[in-house]
Amino acid sequence: MKRHAFAAAAMLLAAGFTPTSATDHGWNKGLDLDNADLSTFRLVLMNEGAEAGDMTYGWHKMGEQYVIEDRTTMEPNIVETAKAVVDGTTLLPRSVAISLVMGESFMNVDLGWNDLNRQGKFTSKRAGSEETVREVDLIEDNPAPLRLAVVGFVAAMPLDVGFENSFDWFNTLANRTETVKISVTGTQEVETPAGNFDTYVVEISGGTPENIVYVTKTKPRRIVRIDVVGRPLHFLLAANQPN
Repeated sequence: MKRHAFAAAAMLLAAGFTPTSATDHGWNKGLDLDNADLSTFRLVLMNEGAEAGDMTYGWHKMGEQYVIEDRTTMEPNIVETAKAVVDGTTLLPRSVAISLVMGESFMNVDLGWNDLNRQGKFTSKRAGSEETVREVDLIEDNPAPLRLAVVGFVAAMPLDVGFENSFDWFNTLANRTETVKISVTGTQEVETPAGNFDTYVVEISGGTPENIVYVTKTKPRRIVRIDVVGRPLHFLLAANQPN
């Protein structure tokens, strides 16, 4: 479904913070957020070559935690908003709320984590159908970072041609953990409304959907393009950025 395009909107983290943890997770090996420009940014969504929406995403510090806020639109009637709170040290989730509206249909997700316990609910309604509510209350043996955050992690990873990393993330809309692989397959000059950039080509495989993320080679690194594999959809860094 087209709604999967919006899972690609997860981007950057707040600058100037390097996570440390007593546990060496696969996803945070070599992670250095000083290498990335992780401020709020805006992308335009292109569908079959025509502008069809946009996405605004950013992180900010709140005490010992980080807050991620995202809003993505796609013509004619799709709007997704998301807000997540992640631990300031491990970057593992504390809460996430997502609202996905597609015309007369919608899905709302509200989840919270207390150590290994994930609780919350999924509320959904399809056009012409009754509203349904699904409760969640389970123990996670191996907590994973949110997909909403991981696409941003690539800008802070020790990227170079040939770099690979594999780990689990939590796909909130699908309510499941997926094993993904990050691979730098080459370099490419990318043209965007904000200018041209020399980038690493970073493939994210194993998730739903799969993506190709283009990250500037120059530090602090920025994500300037995201492709949705198998669909005529991609995001480009917009000329007009948030103040």
